[in-house]
Amino acid sequence: MADNVIQLPRPQSTRPEMEPLGLYLRVGRNQHRDLLDVLSSGERNFHGLVIDAGNVKRHGDLLSRALKEGLDVALDPKTHAMALPGGFSSSMTNLPWGLERHHNIRDFAGDAGRQVAHRISEFAQEHNFTQILGPTHLLSGPNDPWLRHDIGNMAALKYHLQNSSTNIELIYPLAVSMRVLRNFAERRALIAAISDAPMDALWLRVENFGMDATGEKTVAYIEAARDFHALGIPIVADHVGGLCGLGLVASGSVGGLSHGITLLETFKANHWRRPQKSGGATPATRVYIPRLDVHLKKTDADAFLRSSTRTRGRFGCTDTHCCPGGISDMLGNPTRHFVHQKSEQMSSIAGIPESVRVQEYLDRYVRPISDDVSAAAGLKTISDQLKTALNKKQKTLGRYRQTFAHFAEADAPETVARRPKLRSERD
Repeated sequence: MADNVIQLPRPQSTRPEMEPLGLYLRVGRNQHRDLLDVLSSGERNFHGLVIDAGNVKRHGDLLSRALKEGLDVALDPKTHAMALPGGFSSSMTNLPWGLERHHNIRDFAGDAGRQVAHRISEFAQEHNFTQILGPTHLLSGPNDPWLRHDIGNMAALKYHLQNSSTNIELIYPLAVSMRVLRNFAERRALIAAISDAPMDALWLRVENFGMDATGEKTVAYIEAARDFHALGIPIVADHVGGLCGLGLVASGSVGGLSHGITLLETFKANHWRRPQKSGGATPATRVYIPRLDVHLKKTDADAFLRSSTRTRGRFGCTDTHCCPGGISDMLGNPTRHFVHQKSEQMSSIAGIPESVRVQEYLDRYVRPISDDVSAAAGLKTISDQLKTALNKKQKTLGRYRQTFAHFAEADAPETVARRPKLRSERD
């Protein structure tokens, strides 16, 4: 008799909850007001925000609102940039661990390093941060002299946090080149070196890797990142967005992503190595076109989306949660549009069974975006500049699609990265 019973779908409240993948948004200097509007609209389907130490006062209202909404707020003390001539700026002098010049290794040795850790700890507690990216540095490899001091100062920071009875999580930001990440011996040496360092999560920041990475580079990152699973903590790909970022979480190589809002989706540090010529203008938030996986300046996005009825219908946002007014809202509030679309993409990946995530990632994202880029590149109504950019992306995506499809057929992962827990789960 029981075989003849047709089970109706269970109520939402009785279904097992989806475990969300980590998504952290790095807040640009001028993006705090738009993000306040995003939170006020009820959009909070992500783990938290990352705020630069130099912007804490400027972003004070946003920090308070994010905490009220139960989000994590992570402090980036900017020690990576502050240790290189082009990364240092005069505004960093005002930080409790800042100097009149860029840092050198002596500033983090012994008692001096412990003082830096103490000041960062006090600063984070004073401003109610829930997470800290530790005071580490960009490494040339496992023999880089910075590494020993970084590990020691992570321990010093953990000591100060424990003595203050705080619940602040400590994140280890490991910044290396793609060459080092690829090298089996150097990668294993790094993992062995940091295995005893105190950390609640590891954030991988790989130079010259991000949203525009090739398929071959992305697969190399996936295979390398899986070695870090041995640490037994959540792994997050820092400064990685776009189609590539979704591929990393779909493969289970990382449990989350951290990137900016249409910015900072690729980690580049070469400009830090050269003396800074001028401060430069703060880049503006761009407009995200999900079906093309591209960001355009507002003027370029406006021209593209309004170039024809066909273009507007195919590439304009029709999601009423972020853009009830269609392309007018897409162009008028690109922050809200981007945050909602990225949150939805991560939720979509998280809702797929792990055994078929890579294949579904190909079917839901890689193939459709590749086809749409090809179609957009063939439009006669778009600018020559955009046509050139799309033709270039089309070639890259074609190779990416082939490489990832081959990887999906042969891949048999032994481990899956732990995902970061939401603040509500930890509490």
